[in-house]
Amino acid sequence: MSYKDDALQEIVSIAKRNNIALSDITGAMTDAPSQVAKESSSVLSKLFGYIGGILVFAGLSVFISMYWDDFGSAVRVIMTLGTGFILFLIGIVSISDKKYERVTTPLFLMSALLQPVGIFVMLDEYSAGGDWHHAVLYMATFMIIQQGAVFWAKQRTVLAFTSILFGCFFFSTLFDMWDIDGNLIGTVIGTSLLCIAYAANNSRHAILSPFWYFVGSGILLSSVFDAVEHTFFELFFLGLTAFIIYLSVTVRSRTLLLVSTISMIWYIGYFSAEHFADTLGWPLTLIIGGFVLIGISSSAVKLNNKYIKRKG
Repeated sequence: MSYKDDALQEIVSIAKRNNIALSDITGAMTDAPSQVAKESSSVLSKLFGYIGGILVFAGLSVFISMYWDDFGSAVRVIMTLGTGFILFLIGIVSISDKKYERVTTPLFLMSALLQPVGIFVMLDEYSAGGDWHHAVLYMATFMIIQQGAVFWAKQRTVLAFTSILFGCFFFSTLFDMWDIDGNLIGTVIGTSLLCIAYAANNSRHAILSPFWYFVGSGILLSSVFDAVEHTFFELFFLGLTAFIIYLSVTVRSRTLLLVSTISMIWYIGYFSAEHFADTLGWPLTLIIGGFVLIGISSSAVKLNNKYIKRKG
């Protein structure tokens, strides 16, 4: 399959996800100069919005840190949780106003940082102590309900991201509180994130899938390796990396391909150093095996194009 075919499939996939008709694509291509001007304006608007959000957050952080010791308990909660909640409300209002829509994402991100800090500050100031798991679960539950409810109503991608993030905090903390093995927790969370990334990739929130593919595959592979290291099942890790490479081709994810390829190369190097440190035949075997697989893959592509693809 050529790069042109790959690009066409990607265009069709994006059009289906966003309900874009052929007439919309044709109109956009024929109106190229104005489209370029719109894209340039959009990029500048986003850039200034993000930089402005970073400066606001930096200013708030510096101000709070400078006078933290002088604040009482109530003021500390208001400066963190209160400020975060106000930013969240402003973000909701800005969604419906075209003039301020570009600052919506920075506002939600700043809110998602300040509110959890504010919840922990509130618990630290007013609670009588206890298990840290309960504090994290309380924070994560509050944030999931808040972020998830507004995402359900407004369908903003940034809120989908924060909902998934706080969901990870909730379930990993809950499983740890139940004394479940850490590698099993990582395997479950990593697999779940891969499923979420796949679902996001087939929706209007496809921009989230590369990040969660990266995080999910990284957590899954590291947890599985820790579980099988120096055991009879250690080679299962190599099979898992091969499966994720296959999965990356199936779902057309460069991120998965990158993570799984690096993991496979790392494991082959690790395995060679552990068992064949001074054996010349092992690297030669790997090289020959690699060329054989490349030849098989080339033959498979030719057979597919000659026989299978034509029948389809």
